Amino acid sequence: QDTVVALQALAQYGYLTFSKKSLNIVNVHFTESPSKIFQVNDKSRFLLQQASLPTLPGNYSVEVNGTGCVYLQTTLRYNIHLPKKVAGFSLSIRTANASCTSNYPPKFDLVFFASYTGKRKVSNMAIIDVKMLSGFVPVESSLKKVKNGTNV
Repeated sequence: QDTVVALQALAQYGYLTFSKKSLNIVNVHFTESPSKIFQVNDKSRFLLQQASLPTLPGNYSVEVNGTGCVYLQTTLRYNIHLPKKVAGFSLSIRTANASCTSNYPPKFDLVFFASYTGKRKVSNMAIIDVKMLSGFVPVESSLKKVKNGTNV
């Protein structure tokens, strides 16, 4: 029932905030660089528009002018590698055979290298769970090769 109530609330929010004639100017102010300006209107309201922050840490501000509704999101990611002693396994991933043409969706191979780096002679059992990048799907024939244990 919680899910139904949440969906009803989202539908009501969408109904109340929707406007056919929305036009917003989003101005992201950087401390030491020129501002980045985004225009959000009917045609671009579902378009992801983004800007990388030039320096961290830094002071940034956002100014929005117009009518309608704009969703802003900031993301800060940390990439801290564990010391090699702590990890029991080593995993590295690279792309190969990249094909990016304007008429077709991007296509590339993901190449995984996994090995046991622990103190024992064997690891006993391990499962590698690989998640696809959002918006990408595996080629069906490659899944069959992995399932059969043959090289892809």
